[in-house]
Amino acid sequence: MNVLPPFSRLRFGELNSARARALEWHLRETFPGDTRYEVVQGDCNATIDATLARLADVAWAPMFAFVDQQAAEVHWETIRKLAAFRQDRRHGRKAEIWILMSPTMILKGVRGTNNAAFQRRVDRLYGGSEWRQIQRAFDGRTIIASDYRRQMVNLMRWKFEHELGYAVTHRIPMQMHDKVEIYDMVFATDHDAGDRIMRHLYNQAALREPEMMRQAKEAKSGQFSLFDDDGGVEDASAGQRLWRPEPCWDPTGADWWSYEDYLDENL
Repeated sequence: MNVLPPFSRLRFGELNSARARALEWHLRETFPGDTRYEVVQGDCNATIDATLARLADVAWAPMFAFVDQQAAEVHWETIRKLAAFRQDRRHGRKAEIWILMSPTMILKGVRGTNNAAFQRRVDRLYGGSEWRQIQRAFDGRTIIASDYRRQMVNLMRWKFEHELGYAVTHRIPMQMHDKVEIYDMVFATDHDAGDRIMRHLYNQAALREPEMMRQAKEAKSGQFSLFDDDGGVEDASAGQRLWRPEPCWDPTGADWWSYEDYLDENL
């Protein structure tokens, strides 16, 4: 709401009705007289068409969508609609999308008590059953947990680039203080500034968070810090050592990828 330059239109989707009312009350109290926003209560997969229709007069403008899910709540069809909404006739750029991906939560649901229904939810997230190839490889102990996480996020990036036509995607892992990766953010853009934006954001986060700064200095020196207090020295390049952009890869190139299984599930 306070970002500069400001957004001209803001739409906040919230599934829970009580939280949607609380958010709307908070926005009215905090930003009195601000008419740029609307809180849309309901399943975003069901409300997306009407929400975008009310923004049709600004479809020409740059658009940023933050897709904040816990595991597999958002459908690929909803993502596709977001990507296709912007009408940039000059450059052909699509909406920029920043989506939370949590393979850990997906794995928990896949192995839960209602696993068959949850697996269908994951099918809807990916717009197909390709992810099941990764799941089988993990269940068969062909890949380990860290590979599973990377492969699941990579598949989403691959689909952004090769099905939706995005020029660039980035994976940004989010860590706890013990360096355990808890989820990933995926950023999809058609603008060459995307890489610079991600570096800038990570640098800013590293300057704010002492633990991130400590990890960056370890990465620079190759040694572990013995003391938390480093004298307050800031390193403007800290984020660049914690995160560097890496291209996605063709998931079907893995030795364990089976076209026979894929065809059986999709025919």
